[in-house]
Amino acid sequence: MIKIIRFVFTVIVSGIIFFSCVKKMSRKEVEESLKTAMELYLNHGPRIDTSRIKFNVLEVAFFEDTAVYICDFKVHLKEKRIDRMIDTTGSMSARISKDFKNITRTN
Repeated sequence: MIKIIRFVFTVIVSGIIFFSCVKKMSRKEVEESLKTAMELYLNHGPRIDTSRIKFNVLEVAFFEDTAVYICDFKVHLKEKRIDRMIDTTGSMSARISKDFKNITRTN
């Protein structure tokens, strides 16, 4: 009986220690991670000529859903053309997974 109690106590204490060590990200850290993930997605896409086009994420507004972040980004685009430089600012929407690895553009 004492062995069972000792085992249960050890499991409970180990679980408390394990789950108390998980650091919750602050809102600012989440914003920076979302901006970085979107910049990587935009600038390293398979059809992007990085010698001509450069995206820069300026702002992000997001909502934390159960499995993803639903985001609206303000993005600055610079494009080199033969005769001139084009630069514009626009908005994009995306869903980004909680681990910041899977990104799906919504518009």
